[in-house]
Amino acid sequence: MQQHKEGFNRVALLTGARIFGVIFSFAIPMYLGRHLEVDTYGTYKQVTLIYWFAQVALNLGLDDSVFYFLRWDKKNFPLFSLNALVFNVLVTGFLALMMTVFRFDIAALLNNPDLAQYLPILGYLIAVTLCSLQIEGFLINFNRFKARLYLDAGTELLKSVAIMGAFILFDSIFIALALLSLLMTLRMLWMMYTMHTHKVREGVRYRDAHKFFMDQARYGLPLGVSRIVQNILNMENLFISSFYNVRQFTFYSVGCFENPIVNSLRTSLYELVNIELIDNIKSKNYEKAAETWRRMTRSLFLVVVPFTIYMMFFAKEMIVFIFSDKYVESVPFFIVFNFYIFIACLNPEPLFRSTSNTGYALKIKVLGVVLGLLMIVGGAYYIGPMAVLWGKILAVAFINISGLFIGARLLKTNVLNLFIWKDLGKTVMLSVVFGLIARAAFYNLTWHPFWVLAASSSVYAVVYFFFACRINLVRPEEAEHLFSVIKKVFIKLRLIKKLEVARD
Repeated sequence: MQQHKEGFNRVALLTGARIFGVIFSFAIPMYLGRHLEVDTYGTYKQVTLIYWFAQVALNLGLDDSVFYFLRWDKKNFPLFSLNALVFNVLVTGFLALMMTVFRFDIAALLNNPDLAQYLPILGYLIAVTLCSLQIEGFLINFNRFKARLYLDAGTELLKSVAIMGAFILFDSIFIALALLSLLMTLRMLWMMYTMHTHKVREGVRYRDAHKFFMDQARYGLPLGVSRIVQNILNMENLFISSFYNVRQFTFYSVGCFENPIVNSLRTSLYELVNIELIDNIKSKNYEKAAETWRRMTRSLFLVVVPFTIYMMFFAKEMIVFIFSDKYVESVPFFIVFNFYIFIACLNPEPLFRSTSNTGYALKIKVLGVVLGLLMIVGGAYYIGPMAVLWGKILAVAFINISGLFIGARLLKTNVLNLFIWKDLGKTVMLSVVFGLIARAAFYNLTWHPFWVLAASSSVYAVVYFFFACRINLVRPEEAEHLFSVIKKVFIKLRLIKKLEVARD
């Protein structure tokens, strides 16, 4: 139980740090959606989409190999890190060069000539971002948890400030990209300094790094290529731009609005559970590994399911509040996209990473992407944008569910043992029932969307948590620990003393 509490605390802190930074990013769509024309905002969305896609798809697995082999051999960690850094510099440098040379062709392909002027600096930003990602894993694996919290919160906060400042002061996408490039360059220098510090401490030689490269490549590249393959499906936004126009792309991409809270929680859980899974597999404790996975998915779905179901019921208010009523056409896409958020949480990648069977992931994703592309292209050509989104959801569902069956075998169990089904059923039932009640209660109100969302989400969350405790979906010891954590936060913020003084 103590280990579970410690894991909860780490996940909560890491997620909270990310959310703290991400909260400020909500100001970006709220400002730009109201002050920019739809087509101009569409150009900004295309830039950010390419940047996001490059981060998830071009993390080619060598970084993952650093953290995997680090759990087995900490002494040579700087050499693993150097191999990954050199590889990333070469790959991202080539990509940046191609984005510069073929910038006009890329812009024409996406039906947006204005995009061409931003591609060279965007290529540099992608390169320094990908080459700096190792610093996040360094801090977690070496238990520098407080530094990691500062990194996540600070990075997200400074990114938001840079983007908002660039638009408010200069009204310039280029200035925003330049400021982000400066921030990510500093992160990369921090990563290189950390790597070199450990190299000096351990007394290893950089010239010996090459002998580890092939082992790292065999572990990492299948994982990296499988990410590229699967994330081809996440380029469906750009298919919309190519098949239709920037305006339709903008409505579609606004509707496919990634929830930062869910993303932060999922990323934090996957990052921490991967370390625990590797240690379980290393000691050949497969039952404990399966339990680790069950505990992680239960925690994830306790938040994701009620969150996504609430957003489906209040999709219009969410879109209008964040982006303005100019984007009401995005509401149907947002409702359907919440199914994708749930399906994405079934991602079995940590199972393949921890068991060093990354080749399986690649095979499954290749088949899934072929099916997905057929559905996406066919839907775009014959039906419309909504069919594209459903094609993506079905393809990702095939990839993740198939991966869970194979991943369960790698843990020497079956897929039924990967989830606590009773808890998942209770979570869905409570979320749907109270979501319907909240929607009915706030249906005919003419309040501003902010007040509708604030009131409905507060009632929904309190009632959901109350009944979750009553039916033992949230265990008594979990509720007690949650309240103790909240109390500690209030004490640190000195809110409890203030409340007591006010009451006296």
